[in-house]
Amino acid sequence: MFLLIVLFPFDFMAEDSIKHEDVKKIHLFNGLKFQQGFLLSFSDSAKGRQVEAVLNLGNENNKPVWRLCQWGTKYTLAKAECERIYGDFVYRNEAKKFTVGSAGSNNRDLILEINGHAEYGERARRAGEAWPHLLVEQDAAATHPLSDLAQLRLQIKLRLLTFTDYMKNDFDPGLHAAQFQLFLIVKNIQPQAKDFGDFFWFGVPFFDSRYDIPPAYIARDAGKNDATGKFIYTVGGKSFNSTPMKLGQWISVDCDLLPFIREGLKQAAAKGYLPDSDPQNYAAVNMNIGWEIPGTYDASVQVRDFDLFAIRSVH
Repeated sequence: MFLLIVLFPFDFMAEDSIKHEDVKKIHLFNGLKFQQGFLLSFSDSAKGRQVEAVLNLGNENNKPVWRLCQWGTKYTLAKAECERIYGDFVYRNEAKKFTVGSAGSNNRDLILEINGHAEYGERARRAGEAWPHLLVEQDAAATHPLSDLAQLRLQIKLRLLTFTDYMKNDFDPGLHAAQFQLFLIVKNIQPQAKDFGDFFWFGVPFFDSRYDIPPAYIARDAGKNDATGKFIYTVGGKSFNSTPMKLGQWISVDCDLLPFIREGLKQAAAKGYLPDSDPQNYAAVNMNIGWEIPGTYDASVQVRDFDLFAIRSVH
């Protein structure tokens, strides 16, 4: 299922050459502390962006900018009540839980917890079957062609809070895993281009239950009925983090994703998914981060100090 590839090393000299006090960060996403709540997706991804419920953290004046996606679950959060616990906001049911921590809380900014044992019971997932997700998603506030950028920088801190493996003799590494990752949709935004509106998935893996450090993955999005069929280009975890995610330990990521995105675009074109690979036609237009659990695992991760920002190139 996974293909290990060799990626181009990050050019630290290029990074250092544009570190100036007057460099302006272009923040691509809003509400990075998650305090405005969430628009909850339906469990059926065929319903697209229809909203099953608004999880407003108990404040009717909140206007969420994030979607909370729960595709493939048997237990919707639509009727979950907002609990206030020591200043934090909590929604939960038997299969999932998320916490939005207040500014001074040990639980800030966001905790995503998923209970695969409740979803699957004693029968492991089989080939072709859907799997539960718990992730947050947002469209970019503005789009900037890749050719206009000097960097597209990811900064984030993560901590694995809990992990329990219920897989027994049914474990198949091609079918079963617990994965916490970030994906960008890199889309053609040029109306005159051959593949206007087409896109590929660019992935950054943080945790994969099968590996200490997740490997790279290049493939077609498949494996379930609602798969997009689009090209997936996921960088190897060692490209941005050499520390495995262990229980209770923070990892920090600060990495320029732009060279990897450019390489993903070239690979997508070379493999016939996109007609061209001109960076001036493409931009990051959407991102999501969170859990996919195609195996019987319970797990939770805390997200803190997340940002994804662009730095314009100097022409």
